Amino acid sequence: MLFSKKFDPKTDLNDLSGKVALITGANCATVKHLAVKGAKVYLGSRSEEKGIEAVQKLTDEGIAAGQVIALQCDIGTPASARQAAENFLKLENRLDILVNNAGCTYDTTDKTAANGITEMSMTNHFGTFQFTKSLLPLLIKTSEETNSDVRIVNVSSEIHRRGLGSKPFVDFSTIEPFKETYANDMVPWMSRYIVSKLAMVTFSNALQRKLSSTSIICMSIHPGTVNTTFHTHFNYPRLTNFIASIFFKGPEEGAYNSALAAASPIVRQCADKYKGAYLYPVGRIISPAPATMSTQVQDDLWETTEKYLREHP
Repeated sequence: MLFSKKFDPKTDLNDLSGKVALITGANCATVKHLAVKGAKVYLGSRSEEKGIEAVQKLTDEGIAAGQVIALQCDIGTPASARQAAENFLKLENRLDILVNNAGCTYDTTDKTAANGITEMSMTNHFGTFQFTKSLLPLLIKTSEETNSDVRIVNVSSEIHRRGLGSKPFVDFSTIEPFKETYANDMVPWMSRYIVSKLAMVTFSNALQRKLSSTSIICMSIHPGTVNTTFHTHFNYPRLTNFIASIFFKGPEEGAYNSALAAASPIVRQCADKYKGAYLYPVGRIISPAPATMSTQVQDDLWETTEKYLREHP
């Protein structure tokens, strides 16, 4: 644990004047924390209307007009994720902070996206992978500037380390885990969620390896989340209590870990420790599930994902 004192975003984040950040998922609290420190922040939202509403809310709370910009950002398919990235690239010539926060927390067993991939996996993994990959050239270009501090923050969940009832080992060397509905598990959609978040941490670690020749710091985090409708999908009290203990925090506190990863000076000061790190709130470096740290598993996931994207652009 490198960050031991109580975190305060007002005093514990870098001055971000002149920096550009992009946060998917319309996480207003994280956006606000970075904007208050001077960053120009793009708030990525699938719904253009909700994005505009979120920006207006932040403006009403005192954020300067024009400092937070709504960006329609649908990562539900690789094609729409690529388009969202291309739209951003038309607007900016730098990107200092990317927070991949958008995701699907609940789907139904019979709801698939394309080519048999579950909606959960398509959004949480394939869309995020494509979106990030499309932005990498700009992230790398920005990182080559003097005194740059480029970071990629991938929002996962502690639930990634939970085992699956029907398939205790997830084999990312094939596409099948992303097509599997886990219909025989106690809570099928939860198993799909676990797979997608396991993929997120694995992807984050693989990405850091790919970026080893750069100064970019790539981290995955557990937000400790935020009040959502997540718990309404449960009929099992013990399971509901478990999820609540993992997930529920207020919006401001729920954004602390993302904000710290994105902009705390200690991350750059201790870059070697934070590169490829998994952060538990707030700012605690802990080990993720062992499989995510396996270079073989990372390579399997990367190759499987790239193969799918080549075949289904």
